[in-house]
Amino acid sequence: MQTADGESTVTQRLLHTLETVIYITVGIFLTLAAGFLLVGTANDMRRAISSGSNAINIGVLVLDRILLMLIVAELVYTLGLVIHTHVLSAEPFLFIGLIAVVRRTLIVTASLESFPAAGRGLTNLLLQLGALSLLAIALSVAVFLVRRSNQEPRPAADPVARTQPA
Repeated sequence: MQTADGESTVTQRLLHTLETVIYITVGIFLTLAAGFLLVGTANDMRRAISSGSNAINIGVLVLDRILLMLIVAELVYTLGLVIHTHVLSAEPFLFIGLIAVVRRTLIVTASLESFPAAGRGLTNLLLQLGALSLLAIALSVAVFLVRRSNQEPRPAADPVARTQPA
């Protein structure tokens, strides 16, 4: 018969192992998704070239997929970091959000080219661009604040030295 301490240690090890297995499984699926995304991008690019799409549409397609692959890669990196340190950090998720905002901004900007000079659709696209811009600024400020809070605190100046004349 084990004591309560022994049972909690076994339970903690079991939960730790289960957590690691789940993270590794999710990482494998994300890696598979990135592979499928790469193959799909190559196929879509080949199809777009053979159908005579213009260079801008092909470029937007490739950039959109590359940014989506960067999101997946950042998620895999974050999972690896969590597996290694067992600490969940906000900074990688902020970068994933920034990449997603840039990706969506790219899509909205590309679709702006095909819209008429006025109308409700154009207004909606411009509002969406404004919201994405605000979101990019907010995420950038959040990254700055997280990095600043992770820095080691600086020692305070000696209050006695400040009161004495130089």
